[in-house]
Amino acid sequence: MPHRTYTLDQAAPLLNLGRNTLARRLRQAGVLGDDNLPVDRYRGNTRLVLVATGVYWHPVCGWTHYGRTELTDAGLDHIADRLGIAIDHLPAHHTRRTVTQPHHARSAS
Repeated sequence: MPHRTYTLDQAAPLLNLGRNTLARRLRQAGVLGDDNLPVDRYRGNTRLVLVATGVYWHPVCGWTHYGRTELTDAGLDHIADRLGIAIDHLPAHHTRRTVTQPHHARSAS
């Protein structure tokens, strides 16, 4: 069974933070790099953090690759502990938007 994952947009309200505040605090804590992708011991640690990759059509550049950081349930709990945020529980169900499913891969950087 695949991991349930949360984008930074989805994880932020669960941690009572805004998305930009969460990203900034994760960078300050050494979890994310300037590109908002995992660094150091978090890179490749699929128990906590996944990197969803895909492509989209950019009107000037054409097909462009992207990487998006997603936190697993265990990663969300770990981040809450690391940032000193008390959370009661995780949501019972996770819904994915109806878009093309990204491929999960380790960060290349």
